[in-house]
Amino acid sequence: MKEIGERRLPFDGAVNFRDLGGYDVGQGRRTRWRCLYRSDSLADLTEEDLARLATLNLHCLIDFRVPQERRSHPNRLPTDHSMRLVEIGFWPEGVVEMLSALRALTIDATGVESAVISHYRRYPFHHKAEYRQMLEVIEEASGRPMLIHCVSGKDRTGFGAAVILMALGATPSVILQDYLLTNSYRRDIGHLMPPGTLTSVAQAFTAANALYLEAAFAAIKQTYGTVDAYLEQGLGFDDKRRSNLRNVLTEVAPLV
Repeated sequence: MKEIGERRLPFDGAVNFRDLGGYDVGQGRRTRWRCLYRSDSLADLTEEDLARLATLNLHCLIDFRVPQERRSHPNRLPTDHSMRLVEIGFWPEGVVEMLSALRALTIDATGVESAVISHYRRYPFHHKAEYRQMLEVIEEASGRPMLIHCVSGKDRTGFGAAVILMALGATPSVILQDYLLTNSYRRDIGHLMPPGTLTSVAQAFTAANALYLEAAFAAIKQTYGTVDAYLEQGLGFDDKRRSNLRNVLTEVAPLV
C-alpha cells in the first residue's frame, strides 16, 4: 500500500520538513502518519507553503529556538492560524563557544565533531525540563497534529524526535534511521560560518553524524541503564503515560 505522500513534505521554504509516521515501534504497530512532524526554520515559507501548512491542521507548534533566533528569523505562519505556540528554546552548553570558534576560524573538523558529541551527551540531562515539556504538550494534544522545529531541524529537533520515538517504543536503529535523513534534506546555514571555512569543518557542523546521536544513547545507558528508566525517572513518563501516547500516536502496521 502506498504511504501518504513522501516522508519529506514539499515545502519550498523549509527543506527538512518531515512526517514522523510509518516507523516501526514494535508489537505490530507503527507511528501514525499526518500526526507528528519535525522541521527546520519556518522563516522562509512562501505563500504556497502557508497554504500547504494550513492543510496539516496543526494543533501545536513547538519551537526549540532561543529568543535571539526567533527575533532574527521569525516564523512565517498563516495569519489566521489557531495553533498553540510553545516556545521552549535553549542552546546546549558549549554551543556559543563553538559558534564563536567557527566564526573566528579557530576550530577544525575534529574539534567541531568533539564539541557536538559533548552537546549530545548533555541533551538527555541538561535539558530534561525542555523535553519533558515537549512530551507533556504532545500528551495534552491527544493525537492532534504536532510540529517540532528549530533552525536546521538537526540537533535540538533531532533529539526531540528521538525522545518521541523512544517514548513510542522505537528501537535505537529506527530512531537513528530517522535522524540520518537530515543529511538528505540539509538546510543551508552558511550564515553561521564565515568565508574561508573549510569544507570539512562545514561538513562536521551541518551533518547528522551517527556518532552524535549514539553519544546521547550511550550517556542515557551509562546513567539510567535503559531508555525506559530514562523516560520514567528523567522525563516523568512511566509505562502508563507512554502507553497512552502509543494509543493515540501509533496504529496497527499493515501486513507486508
